[in-house]
Amino acid sequence: MSFAKFQEKQKQNKQKSVLHDFFTKRSGQFLCLSEDQTFMSLLRAILKELAIKSTDNIITIPSPTKALKMISDAFAQKRTPALFIENVLSGTGETSFLIRQFRDAFPSLKIFLMISSADKGRIMLAYESGVDNCLLKPISGIDLVEKASVTLRPPGAIRQLLDTARSLLTRNGDSEALKITQKVLQVKPDSASGYVVMGDALRRSGDDDKAQMAYERASKYNESYMEPLQKMADLAKEQGDSTRQLEYLKRLDALSPLNCQRKMEMAELKMSMGDMDAAKELFDTALSRTYKDAVRQVAAMSEKIATTLQDVDPVQAEKYLRKALALKQDDLGPDDLGTFNQLGISLRKQGRWLDAVKEYKRAFALAPNSDVLHYNIAMAYAEGGDFKTANHMMLKAFSLNAGLPHSSATIAYNMAQVFAKGYAQAKAVCCLEIALEIRPDFSEARALLAQVNEMNNAAPQKG
Repeated sequence: MSFAKFQEKQKQNKQKSVLHDFFTKRSGQFLCLSEDQTFMSLLRAILKELAIKSTDNIITIPSPTKALKMISDAFAQKRTPALFIENVLSGTGETSFLIRQFRDAFPSLKIFLMISSADKGRIMLAYESGVDNCLLKPISGIDLVEKASVTLRPPGAIRQLLDTARSLLTRNGDSEALKITQKVLQVKPDSASGYVVMGDALRRSGDDDKAQMAYERASKYNESYMEPLQKMADLAKEQGDSTRQLEYLKRLDALSPLNCQRKMEMAELKMSMGDMDAAKELFDTALSRTYKDAVRQVAAMSEKIATTLQDVDPVQAEKYLRKALALKQDDLGPDDLGTFNQLGISLRKQGRWLDAVKEYKRAFALAPNSDVLHYNIAMAYAEGGDFKTANHMMLKAFSLNAGLPHSSATIAYNMAQVFAKGYAQAKAVCCLEIALEIRPDFSEARALLAQVNEMNNAAPQKG
């Protein structure tokens, strides 16, 4: 084993240790507001590898309306819950609104948002709403362990001190909180979080000028940190300084442009300043964004219906998926790859693999370098018996994302089947070994591995 591989293995073991301690020492629990069974299977596989029972450590929340109670129940049972939530939930309103509810009700709750594209605006809106980490799907087990361990590791000494200071502020302990932040900043003079808490303490004690300076220092040390900008906007509003308030709101809008409520606030300020043209433009932008979100909610409901029908009536599932795509036709983006993938699966279930390929290729305009699209096209060609093209597409998927077979045992097995018939035997063996590592009882994978090894041993040796 090379030194680089040894270091990587050590890093992964430390990450797994963090998760193991989360469950065993802190009574951790994963709450999942998601209908993605592949992701759920991945979570269970990770817990199995950690020798943690998933029975009461992974709980599925059946609907957003029950989420608050189930999170509350977890805390009441002295558990330490972490919430995994899908970016779009059919018929439930904007996801960011739900996240704000969870964050306001449970400040210590760790929230993971599952997203299907790396759109910066949506990611920033998620963090602004209170998300702790974003998971780009499909995600491999290795990447999920890494992200989860970073978010769920116990707080360090500085974070503990700042948490104590925040707690003191809720009990009118302004001077004690200020002393703590001063100690923190002596140890870490560039701590943006430290300056934010210091600003809060100064503001509560009535020293707005020094609070402003603390927030400005926080923003200087972390330009993408939104909290100090929002604090300064709020402070300017309290002081009746509309010009300064608008300046900070503009800076926030540049970082997170999808926040419609902020655009409304900016429009109202522009209107109060007599700039009606600018106000109208902001109102129109907010309305347009809200309309797009509403259309996406209807489309998401169509997709949910299609998912329910997928196995029993793929023809009707196709109908609802085409309706979803038609609704979003003027606003299609990388987030919609999942819809195209679902449509392709519906068509393949009808035996229409060429039509599936056609739909997958339509989606290339949205994400030409999507490993998932190439994987699905490969599977469609394999179902049609064109293993040469299937092998080419699967190799492309593998080159785009070498971690793809780690996503699930089934994906690794499917890739191996294509590679085995497309004469990429070494990659077939690699994928089968990954499948068996994830799921040791995968008998079909074990049988195919034996078959591929037998073929390799029987092949004439060169030289």
